Amino acid sequence: MNASVSQSDNNGITIGTAEKAGSRSAGAIASEGVLAGVIAAAAVAAMFLVIDLLAGDAFRTPKHLGMMLMSVFGSGAAAASTDIATPLALYTLFHFVAFILAGIVTAHIVQITLRQPIALLLFVILFFVFELAFTGLVASLDANSAGTLTPFQVAAGNVVATIAMAVFFLMRHPRLRTVGKQLMQDEE
Repeated sequence: MNASVSQSDNNGITIGTAEKAGSRSAGAIASEGVLAGVIAAAAVAAMFLVIDLLAGDAFRTPKHLGMMLMSVFGSGAAAASTDIATPLALYTLFHFVAFILAGIVTAHIVQITLRQPIALLLFVILFFVFELAFTGLVASLDANSAGTLTPFQVAAGNVVATIAMAVFFLMRHPRLRTVGKQLMQDEE
């Protein structure tokens, strides 16, 4: 496989393997998803950093979420320690892996949507199901701990991640901007 930079979807640029117009390999789609996931994870991390800096504790949210993860994995004694590095590293790893997986799923849905605009509805449904499930999970885990994280903060983080991914995919696939119009025309 030769690496290349190619035009994608009416002037969007795709960096990846050389490919025929209109067809993309699963690897190229997954690579795009990884990049989208990293961008979304970084956007959420930046948002939490700003909020935590304003509150006077730079890593309060990821430390708290890391301690919640440690309690889920049975490391309650470790979570009670004053060590900030372990819960912070655990949460950061989990955070980026989760968003990378979400980015890969989203990249596949984007490819399907480019061929079948109605698939956009699948994305919307999956987003709301994920949002409710994840916010509920974090809220239930947080209820067992100090209760310092609100479902609003989790939802806000997911909205920031969604906006970051949407901007990324809209820049890479300008044709996505016309999907809504296509759906409305198909109904007429």
